[in-house]
Amino acid sequence: MIEIKKLLCATYLKEPAYALFERLLDIRKLGLQEIILLSAGPSEELRKRVSENGVDLKVVEGSGPLSSRIIEEADREHPSLIVAHLNREKKRLLRGSTVRDLIRNTSSPLLLIPGNGKEAASSTRGLFDGVILATNWTDAAHKALLYVIGLKGLIGVLDIVYVLSEKPTVRDIRQLKERVEEIRNICREEEIDAESHFYVGKTAGEIILASKDYNATLIAMGYESKHSLEKIFSESTCYRVAEESPVPVLIIP
Repeated sequence: MIEIKKLLCATYLKEPAYALFERLLDIRKLGLQEIILLSAGPSEELRKRVSENGVDLKVVEGSGPLSSRIIEEADREHPSLIVAHLNREKKRLLRGSTVRDLIRNTSSPLLLIPGNGKEAASSTRGLFDGVILATNWTDAAHKALLYVIGLKGLIGVLDIVYVLSEKPTVRDIRQLKERVEEIRNICREEEIDAESHFYVGKTAGEIILASKDYNATLIAMGYESKHSLEKIFSESTCYRVAEESPVPVLIIP
């Protein structure tokens, strides 16, 4: 399993509630020791409840664009995971700029959590209970697969989704079956029960549809950070999924 010892968390809420952190605290199973929170002033109740779970809470105050603050703090602290809780009610143009900045400029895995100002009630399901892993068989997608496998102590159900742009041929189906079997063998060795699903259509929209079809709690996907045509495609897909997904999105660079 991978280790996630330090978590950098930023939220648009002025007074973040414990409900936001409750689902994240499952990461203690992977060695979580410290949460660095970018916030003006969390309540004493929040500090106390996080501490009771054996996790240190470090608060960093500041001003300026949220994406810039996250990127600067990540450069200083080198967190294992960055969590950004973004306001879905905010104008899309401004929100989209934040998402793009974070995806392009962070080297740590990035968890984007959609917010709507109604996070008071905690979910009865864990963050990793139902994971959709979007793949396109690239090196970045394989890296994302290995990262998700490293979370096996947290994952409940893993559904691997591949989206085709057009109806597959017999040859395509044969190749896809071979690739699916390779992934199943990898997951089987790690004692993870994974199912694979194929969709046809626009990639981002079909990934989101799959998350609804399989009642996912999280979408995970790789991101190609190299300067190439593949990067442009990956950026577009990551942005749209992060912008429109009703569930949190984990992006692995």
